[in-house]
Amino acid sequence: MAAGRLRPVAVVVNRSRAGPIARGRTRAGRPVHYALLVMSSAAILHPPHARACDALVDVPFVAFDTETTGLHASDRLVELAAVRFRGDVVEGEWSTLVDPGTAIPAEATLVHGIRSQDVAGSPPAAEALPDFLDFIQGAALVGHNAPFDVRVLAHELLRAGLPLPDNPVLDTCAIPRRLHLDVPNHCLATLASRFGVPQGRGHRALADARVARGLLEAYLRDLGPAVESLVRLALTQDSLLLSFRRYASEEVPSSPLVALMRRARAELRAVILASADDGAPARPRRVTPRDVYSLGGTVYVEADCHEDGSVRTFRADRITIARLDPEKNSSFRHPILIPS
Repeated sequence: MAAGRLRPVAVVVNRSRAGPIARGRTRAGRPVHYALLVMSSAAILHPPHARACDALVDVPFVAFDTETTGLHASDRLVELAAVRFRGDVVEGEWSTLVDPGTAIPAEATLVHGIRSQDVAGSPPAAEALPDFLDFIQGAALVGHNAPFDVRVLAHELLRAGLPLPDNPVLDTCAIPRRLHLDVPNHCLATLASRFGVPQGRGHRALADARVARGLLEAYLRDLGPAVESLVRLALTQDSLLLSFRRYASEEVPSSPLVALMRRARAELRAVILASADDGAPARPRRVTPRDVYSLGGTVYVEADCHEDGSVRTFRADRITIARLDPEKNSSFRHPILIPS
């Protein structure tokens, strides 16, 4: 096919109720709106992009994002979206509002704009997630602050009795951090502006998934072979750090560090933590623990980083200092030192 000729090759499933072109039904019998996505059927790459990521051009990726009722493991999905692509060619988009089965808190609506009346009649997670699993089959996933989205989806899948997927997951927030890129923070909007990625309405799942896809493409185009090496690593052993399988049952061995993190999580307390992760010198940072889990015999701590708003994952055996934030008048005033 000549360059520039377009033909429809995919269907976008969008349950947002915005501008339906045709109507169909989901496997559960609920109405669904379809819109044809018109795109090139071949990866026509700009030369700089081709040089940067030619070896990865045949890898299928799915950028995804969630909107939720809150920021904790018990919170529920209210929107889920995904964009499937190879190279710089989008192969399809999928999105849906989700009925969380509970009222959407006002503070969550302030973030994403989704109200309880907006999701009335939308499928619950147990009905929406099988379609999502079909859409991501055989692809590497891409998300921004992906540990949060993976955690939320994993808990929803477990609630619904659905299998946890084994797709590797890339975090577009982690890549510039590992490369020590000089940016004010690693928020989605900041990085999109830095790399010239168009932005839609922030904090809506499909718009943010599109931006995550654009960021990965921009990293590969602009940051050279170092990014390709990171992506390759994340598609192999490093992907275990961002995996749905972490939420499968595996007992976490007890230790003073685990006890501290669980106490902080239960009390919603901040922790001063230093870690030798990413090859950078250990330095104290303020975090709020989200989860402590074991994978392959290694214990990990997932936490919100107050410094840049990112969700980070730390290997417990690389944490050198951990203590409850003294500003919270904690009785745990002294650091717990973990031998290296």
